[in-house]
Amino acid sequence: MPESVRALRLWITTAFRAAPALVVAQCLLAVLQAVTAPAQTLGVKLLVDGITGDDSSAIGWGTAVIILGFTVMFVGMVISGPIQDTTAERVAGQVYRDLLDVTVSVPSIIHHEHPEVADKLELIREHAWRLGMSFEMLLFIIGTAANTVAVLGLLGSVHPVLLLLPVLGLGRVWSSYLSIRRLQDAFEETAPQGRVIDRLIEISKDARNGLEVRVFGLRSVLVDRLSRLHDELYDVQGTAMRKGALLDGSVRLLFGLVYAAAIVWAIARARAGGISAGDVVLLILVAPQVDQMAGGLAGNVYWLGEVLRSFGRYEWLRTYAEKNSWAQSREPAPTRLSAGIRLENVEFSYPGSERPVLKNVNLTLPAGATVALVGENGAGKTTLVKVLARLYDPSAGTVWIDDTDLRTIDPAAWRKRMSAGFQDFVKFQLTAREVVGIGDTERQDDEQAIQAALVRGDAEAVVARLPKGLDTQLGKKFTGGMELSGGQWQRLALARAFMRERTLLLLLDEPTAALDPEAEHVLFERFAEASRVAARETGGVTILVSHRFSTVRMADLIVVMVDGQVTEVGSHEELLDLDGRYAELFEMQARAYR
Repeated sequence: MPESVRALRLWITTAFRAAPALVVAQCLLAVLQAVTAPAQTLGVKLLVDGITGDDSSAIGWGTAVIILGFTVMFVGMVISGPIQDTTAERVAGQVYRDLLDVTVSVPSIIHHEHPEVADKLELIREHAWRLGMSFEMLLFIIGTAANTVAVLGLLGSVHPVLLLLPVLGLGRVWSSYLSIRRLQDAFEETAPQGRVIDRLIEISKDARNGLEVRVFGLRSVLVDRLSRLHDELYDVQGTAMRKGALLDGSVRLLFGLVYAAAIVWAIARARAGGISAGDVVLLILVAPQVDQMAGGLAGNVYWLGEVLRSFGRYEWLRTYAEKNSWAQSREPAPTRLSAGIRLENVEFSYPGSERPVLKNVNLTLPAGATVALVGENGAGKTTLVKVLARLYDPSAGTVWIDDTDLRTIDPAAWRKRMSAGFQDFVKFQLTAREVVGIGDTERQDDEQAIQAALVRGDAEAVVARLPKGLDTQLGKKFTGGMELSGGQWQRLALARAFMRERTLLLLLDEPTAALDPEAEHVLFERFAEASRVAARETGGVTILVSHRFSTVRMADLIVVMVDGQVTEVGSHEELLDLDGRYAELFEMQARAYR
């Protein structure tokens, strides 16, 4: 099925799924309102013919049609507004719910790393409001179709050759479509520049960036970069606009000249007795309606094209989500690890990059072990963590959970058996209770579980300082919201990570970067205790990424990574005896402390 047809089908079905009864009622009302003006024009024709021909029946019918038309217009104006507003709100709500559901249904995050996919996702996000207004455009199409049929019927009743006039009028629609298509292509071409412009604006207005922007004098750098990008963007888009305006103006001029000639022709035929005076009046009154119809289509072809293009992107997103849903992964997640997690010849490369981030990784993480990943920035530690969480699938090789390929395990079921704390944690602007509780949505209202997580995350003191305790709204974006320091946010993020108990995999990627070494040491002791509990009950594995060797040395197993490869594996003492890269890094940090 062609992409445009799939997009049109999605457009129509989205509206009917949102509010079927209201949509049907609104469509019928749109048809009645659309044929009102042509019907009244017919009434005027009958009235003129009746008066000039002394035909009382034609006068009566003409008067009745005109009065009925005014009645329909009045009733439509009264009831269509509330119905249309209600329906549009429901359609917009349906669209935004569907977009959110489809977007977050993709189990992997690899699409965020692909520039082409990221551009399309950005366009979908920016233009989502067009999907919400789609119902109004749908009504416009239905009304225009009904109006076109009525106008063609009137013109054909005067003379068949006049049916060519609306066809010429549709030339304006054709020219507008070409102009808008050229402009849309320009928008697609400049999408990367648009994304960078948005990011630069975000940098300049975000209070967190204000200090560095001023200290390093970045004002001119940001403004110059923004100006260059705007020049590039407007050069492409402006050229498309100028060409479109020239084409549209030429077609409109031709349409006006031909319609003027048709009216002169009709007057001449009426004087010769070929048509009635009412027919001439009909043609004169229909002329503005044809112009209005063509102008309405020409004026709205941009929005029609944009809505259809937006639904095309939305259909692409739905197809992408379906193809990348990992539907073949249906094995249940184990409830306990007996052997552990094993990586066999694992490699990974980001989309569009030929350079692998992970290279031939062979590693065994024993059940119940606390494992520390060590290495310089860019060594591949965080990528390895994401592969274990199955946010990515390896480009080559296999991750074994005991004797089961991780690719075959339902990703949602696997993630329910794991938890994580990251350096780049999200500052959810919710209540403190929710910020912690969403770490385990099945127990987010369990007060005892939340309190236990606060203890394990060393976050009791943070909550104690909040004016309303756990019920305090966090974040300055809300009235009365309480802003926290980086360390306080991080402690709540750690408490969130500890909401899930008896996990098979606990991932801690620089989870204490905003804390001092002493606080990190205390927290890691709690991590170790949680790991020992998990080891006894589930054989769970704890993975810790940290640059502080005073903490790392407490791990059961230390894995050293260099340039995407595992170069050393062992305990702290074993790696010191090996006198390799780990010993070198440890000694460098120890000298710094001394």
